[in-house]
Amino acid sequence: MLVGDFITAAARVLRSDSSEAPRMEAQTILGSLVCFPNLYLQIPVLQRVPGSDYIIVGNENIKDYLVNILLEMATREHCEGARCIAVCTLGLWVCEELTQKNIHHQVKDAINVLGVTLKFGNKAVAQVACDVFQLLISHWEHLQRLEPTLPKKIIEIFVATIAFLLPSAEHSTVEADKKLLVSLLLCLLDWCMAVPLSLLLEPITMPSPEDRTSHKAPLLDYIYRVLHCCVSGSTLHTQQSHYLLSLSDLSPDYDLMLGQVKSFEPPPSQTTSSDFGNLLTVAEEKRRRNMELIPLTARMVMTHLVNHLGHHPLSGGPALLHSLVSENHDNPYVESSELSSEVFKSPNLQLFVFNDSTLVSYLQIPAETPAVGQPPKSSSQVRVIVRDISGKYSWDGAVLYCTNHDDCDDAGVFDAVDRPLSTTSHDPHSRNQPDSPTNGPYKNHCSVSNSLSDCYEEEGLDILDTLLEDLGHSSPECLPVPQLRLNQPAPSPHGMNLEQESAIMEAILRQMQQEEEQVRRWDADLSFKAACQSEPSHQEPKAPFYFCRLLLNDLGMNSWDRRKSFHLLKKNSKLLRELKNLDSRQCRETHKIAVFYIGEGQEDKCSILSNSAGSQAYEDFVSGLGWEVDLATHCGFMGGLQRNGSTGLTAPYYATSTVETIFHVSTRMPSDSDCLTKKLRHLGNDEVHIVWSEHSRDYRRGIIPTDFGDVLIIIYPMKNHMYFIQIMKKPQVPFFGPLFNGAIITGTLLPSLVRATCVNASRAVKSRLTLYQSFYEERALYLEAIVQNHREVMTFEDFASQVFSPSPGYPMSGTD
Repeated sequence: MLVGDFITAAARVLRSDSSEAPRMEAQTILGSLVCFPNLYLQIPVLQRVPGSDYIIVGNENIKDYLVNILLEMATREHCEGARCIAVCTLGLWVCEELTQKNIHHQVKDAINVLGVTLKFGNKAVAQVACDVFQLLISHWEHLQRLEPTLPKKIIEIFVATIAFLLPSAEHSTVEADKKLLVSLLLCLLDWCMAVPLSLLLEPITMPSPEDRTSHKAPLLDYIYRVLHCCVSGSTLHTQQSHYLLSLSDLSPDYDLMLGQVKSFEPPPSQTTSSDFGNLLTVAEEKRRRNMELIPLTARMVMTHLVNHLGHHPLSGGPALLHSLVSENHDNPYVESSELSSEVFKSPNLQLFVFNDSTLVSYLQIPAETPAVGQPPKSSSQVRVIVRDISGKYSWDGAVLYCTNHDDCDDAGVFDAVDRPLSTTSHDPHSRNQPDSPTNGPYKNHCSVSNSLSDCYEEEGLDILDTLLEDLGHSSPECLPVPQLRLNQPAPSPHGMNLEQESAIMEAILRQMQQEEEQVRRWDADLSFKAACQSEPSHQEPKAPFYFCRLLLNDLGMNSWDRRKSFHLLKKNSKLLRELKNLDSRQCRETHKIAVFYIGEGQEDKCSILSNSAGSQAYEDFVSGLGWEVDLATHCGFMGGLQRNGSTGLTAPYYATSTVETIFHVSTRMPSDSDCLTKKLRHLGNDEVHIVWSEHSRDYRRGIIPTDFGDVLIIIYPMKNHMYFIQIMKKPQVPFFGPLFNGAIITGTLLPSLVRATCVNASRAVKSRLTLYQSFYEERALYLEAIVQNHREVMTFEDFASQVFSPSPGYPMSGTD
């Protein structure tokens, strides 16, 4: 019954103007109560009767009372620390409501406030709002249940906010401005990867009033537009402002006035005297990287969407993101099982650099023998291996349709495709019927689709129609509209009546009759007689790089216009080492988190590390952090764990297309006395520790001695099936969410909220490291070094000869 009094007292403190008021503590009390209304239904509120000393039980809904205060504090609080806690509290309440059967009607108001906070002038508060939206990605289906267009509106908010902040952030010298925009770009990427592709292809929900045709463009189009502006600069943004979503296009709800806050900067890290000589160099390097950070991040987001949108996760699971295929695999000219200098002598391989940012390898490999019932294939296929800022990818391609008798004769079941369409005899010298794609010597093959095996019994088959149907069947990605065949007749033009249709048909028939009469006149004229031309016999290309040249030519890469952006790479041992080094780099953000279990009465290191199991609540929590992976076969991020079982057999692992997190769980590792030192080495070296404590006393930092452990997230189970969260961090670590010190949450939300908080805590710790590089910054530097050191500058003639014959010194069996 005192919950209402706690809310009232905290609100009174937060609404005071006193500079000495405990604002953060009051906001923490409000945040700790967000889960109580759903756990304890019909909480009574004590109210004083005006004009008397009586106190009665009021009828006001405690949840409405609490939420109204939360919304007010998230927009009016002027203390930075308290405002950050208020934004986190709002995010926790939204997550709590989304798990309920009946979602509160003010959830949309809370999301609206969070969306407005993204553009807030205080970057620390805006960053916390971005982290909350990152948390809501896992609840997008619940948001869609609340309102079908809500996930799409959130993505639109991010697009409009990025367009709004770009001009000022691009040239800003403040590091926080650029980091916020980078966080918005990465959060936008995660939202795009989480929602279905069909949602991104829908028109935007808030078209610009000046551009009435803008509602026809899909949301994905606007996403690529704002990314392109981030790469090309604010000048392009100004020129194409009418093609972008802006905050003015959003609903009037996004014009909320946000009160100002007083910024609080953490104390700067201590610098030793030995660092003084490098201060200028470090500062210049940080300034240079910050200037390139926004375009680089936008480039990574674009390439990630191109390569993974609609394809993640792959059949191998989310642990595998990029290709493990290299130039030595399936290469008949290479015997080594690893990438070695022998690869560069292969006559079927050539390496290129495209746009000074992407490495492309073209490799011709033997094609797989088609099974019975499958269409015939050419003897070779092309493998394209791409290395760019976001990762490494490979594709295998082959010619879809055979064009010679020999291929089809070898196909067995497809022998029927070589028979003439008509069973009647055909005189090659007769001119009664003109040769056409469906009749005469031009017709060698029908489509190889199984469904069309009987099509040759009919006279006058339309080969183009058959080709389109089979193409849509074998390559459904070519269909402009799903479930709509490529050979399906187009609908009649709008507004055409029967008289017009009859007139058009009569004109077509009249033209056909005239053409037939002309053909008959030509048949009677001896001057038009000519000997029948025999079809040239087919020869299988024997050059080891022929099909690669064919693909390069089809893509236009052999043209003169591409010379400025398409170059060869020098093949040498240094390039080989740098390719191996590039392939060993991470293609995702990685985090490793330590998890400790403390039982009742355990207060020393040895007893805590000796635990081989925990309570049922603890085990349920650990299982909710991620999915259990077998370390012996796990192909994702290992975080230093070994495959030989010395660090345990399994571990919880969680991954998206951009982040990998593995948890070093103390109870999963061997607990023998001989293994305690190795166990402590793995756990203690992690920067973020999760401590599950069932002890009656508070956990102390020194119990597990380590120089790391910058952030401790301690979980205390409560008797009402809720959990109290205590967060300890070193002073130089900036604020992070969504959990905060003093939060109380339910067991349903506990694993996901703790995991999200750990990832944000790990990012906060790494952000304080000097010259820390993200995975894509690191890959960009390696790619830049390879391009600068190994790009081959040559004339067009030399380039063409290298494409024609990648390894001239290698004995070749043919030149076709």
